[in-house]
Parts: sequence; C-alpha cells; structure tokens
Amino acid sequence: MKKHTPIYELANQRNATFIESDGWQVVYNFGDVDAETAVARTHVALCDQSHNGKIRVEGKTAAAMLDADHLAIGQGDITIYGDLYRLRQDMFFISASAEGAASSAASLARQANDSADLITVTDETHGNAELWLVGPNSADLLSRLCGLDFDDSQFPDGAAKQSSVAKAKQLIIRHDLGRQDFGALPAYALIGARSLAAYLWQTIMQAGQDLGIQPIGQAALRPLEPLPF
Repeated sequence: MKKHTPIYELANQRNATFIESDGWQVVYNFGDVDAETAVARTHVALCDQSHNGKIRVEGKTAAAMLDADHLAIGQGDITIYGDLYRLRQDMFFISASAEGAASSAASLARQANDSADLITVTDETHGNAELWLVGPNSADLLSRLCGLDFDDSQFPDGAAKQSSVAKAKQLIIRHDLGRQDFGALPAYALIGARSLAAYLWQTIMQAGQDLGIQPIGQAALRPLEPLPF
C-alpha cells in the first residue's frame, strides 16, 4: 500500500512528479529541477520531508542508554540511529532515514525493555510531518511566524528547539546543507502534527511570497547535499 504524506494533495495540485521512498509517495520535482535548486540557493524553498523517520525517546536514564550524557539541551549529534537531539534532560529526538526508522525504533525499544528504568521509545514517523525551509531567506521567513531568535549566534547549525510556528507547535531543527567552507545553505526542519501540516505549508507559502519562496522536490535537494571530504 502506498503511503502519502500530508502534503501529497497540495503537491498534486501543482502537477508534481512523485517517486517512491520506502513505500512513501515523495515529490521528485515540480517541473524545472534546476530552477528549484536555484531558488533554494538564492531565496527560500519549501520541501516536504515527511517520509523521514522520527523517533522520540523519553526517560530519566535515556541519556545513558543513548550515550548522550555529553549533550546539552538543544544540542545534536550523529549516531548509528540517525541525528540525535536533546530536547529536555529526559527527552531526545532522532531524525532517521525513511528506510532505517523502523529498525532503529525496534532496536531502541529492545534496549529500553532491557533497562531497569522506565524508558519509552515512540516511532512518530506517521503521526508527524516534516517540512524543510532551505535558503538564505529561510531565517527571515521563520522570524515572521515564530518568536524565536534565528540569528546564527542564538540558533546555530545543529541546534533544536521546540516552539510555535504560525500557532502550530513544532520542533525546529537547524541542519544546514553543504559544508561551511563551501558556503553551506541555512536549512530548518519543522516537525509537528500531521493534521496541521497542510495548514502550515500554505501559511508558509503565503508568508514568504515577497521573499521569493517556491516549493521544491527531492531532485532539487541533491546538488545541495553535504559534499564529501
């Protein structure tokens, strides 16, 4: 059975081309891939990444289980399960690949069950959406919809904070694309309830019109991925 993200119908209305990613119907492009990549590099682009894996781990000893005692609240690190972020002393979020989410969640659940303490592992992939804002104007756009300070000094690459975006509760993760020494592009993931994703998508598109916002697909992101060392 094909899985649809909450943005599927909105993308279909724009005549998007879709590809399959671990059973999900994901936007490949909206027409001109080069133009979409250019928008991300020069203005701001909105991309649906709701197929990505999303795992939440909670418990007083969750940090020890995840080997994450070194992380301060709001900081992230790379693990075998995916990108790990500490949201509270006892709460962590893992951003995993679409194909790796189920196995990572199952592995973590087994570890939690073996623990003497109460640790809960929740796979939130289907219940939550994930929208990315990419480009030099992305922080300006977010500032119109959210009360956080998105200056690099306050919200650097690798940071994660929970807040309201257009009155919708979101986990905001900064994960710039490319390498800093090659001119990395600011990128922010907005992760929140699936039921509010279409509303948030439309609100962001409207708020960013004067900033040159355009929707993009997976093909436009590929040239922006981190470069090999």
